[in-house]
Amino acid sequence: MSEDRSTGRVVAVLNDLIFETKIRSTAQALGIETLVLRLEGTVVRSLAALAAELDRVRPSLLIVDLNTAGVDAVAAGNLHMPRPYVVAFVSHVDQDLAKQAAEAGADQVLPRSRFTIELPRILQTHCTPA
Repeated sequence: MSEDRSTGRVVAVLNDLIFETKIRSTAQALGIETLVLRLEGTVVRSLAALAAELDRVRPSLLIVDLNTAGVDAVAAGNLHMPRPYVVAFVSHVDQDLAKQAAEAGADQVLPRSRFTIELPRILQTHCTPA
């Protein structure tokens, strides 16, 4: 983990209510501040808007649902300074998308089921309580 990460916050880019609830409730239980951004909603309508939110929030962790946000959201996280740790999750059948995310610089790419299991550890490792 890079030492220049400025906050213990997590930004999650997704559009799935089940995963939003899992991320929010797990982070809340750990005392970690979470901002969920929706690429198809009212908060983030473009990758430029995502970059602006990353500038504003300065997260230490970026979670990307590849099936919603795609590989470009991973790239946006990698271009941001300070660079957050980037975890992407994807349907287990989308191996090509998982490979593209790894090539785009995601620190971890996990199938959805594994992401759910690993979420508490990921949050505890890369975020600090508020």
